[in-house]
Amino acid sequence: MNVFSARATLLLLAALCLSSIPAPAQTKAKSGTSSKSGSSSSSTVGSTSAGNAPADAATGPFSIETEMFTYKAVEENSQVIACDIARYLFQGDVIDAPPGSHAPCAISSATQSNPGILIVSSDSSLMSDFQLWRADMATMSALEARANNVCVAETKSENGEPAPAPAQHIKSRGLGGAISGLAQLTPQGQAVGAALALFSSSQTVNSVVGTVQNPALLNEVARQLRSLNVQVLVPELYNPGSLGPADYSNSPYLQNLENFNSAYEKCTRAKAAYSENATEAAGINSLIGSMDSFLKGVMSGPAPSGEDSTDASSSPSHFAAIFTADEVARQMGFTGNGASGASPTWQHVLWLKALESGGSVDRQSNLFGTKITFGGGAVDTYSVFRLNGQLVCSGNVFNFQSPVRTKDLQKTFRAMPIDNPAHPSMLRSTCAMLPPS
Repeated sequence: MNVFSARATLLLLAALCLSSIPAPAQTKAKSGTSSKSGSSSSSTVGSTSAGNAPADAATGPFSIETEMFTYKAVEENSQVIACDIARYLFQGDVIDAPPGSHAPCAISSATQSNPGILIVSSDSSLMSDFQLWRADMATMSALEARANNVCVAETKSENGEPAPAPAQHIKSRGLGGAISGLAQLTPQGQAVGAALALFSSSQTVNSVVGTVQNPALLNEVARQLRSLNVQVLVPELYNPGSLGPADYSNSPYLQNLENFNSAYEKCTRAKAAYSENATEAAGINSLIGSMDSFLKGVMSGPAPSGEDSTDASSSPSHFAAIFTADEVARQMGFTGNGASGASPTWQHVLWLKALESGGSVDRQSNLFGTKITFGGGAVDTYSVFRLNGQLVCSGNVFNFQSPVRTKDLQKTFRAMPIDNPAHPSMLRSTCAMLPPS
């Protein structure tokens, strides 16, 4: 019995020694570590949030194996998103992709052709830039309309005396008063007040810290949509025309600005035809002052921001933000003063955000050896809008790789997705239920 007791004691001591060996630092942790019950195993689990990353993410534990699984999950999420959106844009049915195809699925019985979509992420400043663009376009159009009424050269009667000008043209107002009066003159003027209110609350861009960030999701979804013959614009990755020639002739903003300058010159000539004390000159001076205020706001200073910035030099100028949006508007088919809207191809916006991503490294040890497994996954969210603001569809997409042993990693990385994005159970959003307007 003493021999058996000694052997049992030695085996117990060996097991305790093996199980107490610390696991290698291999994970990027958010929620810390957890231990399984019993002394024969231990587990380290980690995940990161795209919006709230841990402060020590850059120096904490890291596992390239779990990282690869998170990006593989993003790729599979992107396939589901792309097939869902392509089905809606083409107004067809999702079927399996033909053998050898690089597309995640195929669309049959399509009733629409040549669709396009503008992709933005939660980090994008394009929305606020575009609001500035719309406000400036509307303001210029409204001031031009007022100039046509106010900036009229002095007329002479038959005996050579100045003829009285209509009373409605003799108004002295500042920029705010002029704009509120212009709301009754043009349809664009009605939007100016609301658009200008956005200046003080325009978007401030904050970077997203996490295992998988938004650019990776944008790239994957854009790639899958292009493989399905959907035209794609991703301005925050590459803004249209950024490295191309300066084509001012087709710029909606610069064309409108040229018309605005012509109206300014017209007012200057009309002012010269009146004496300084003439009542008509007061209205013209007021309008010219409003035009000067607008031009100063466009040509100087950083673009309006919702928060105070300690480094104003890091913010783009008002004109730079406007011109960025103008290049997108031109690519989307906007012309003239922008009132005609985008072309039929570009009638939808896809908003994306990488929500969560992370993985786990599970190490189990006992008397007979150690087994390590790796797992990882990601959660992404998306919304599709028409340009008029109507929500077409939205959803959260998630994918996770269950723990894989080290010897099976390479085979698992190269394996095709288990979930077929063309399968009905993977497409549960409302995209196919709302036909394009």
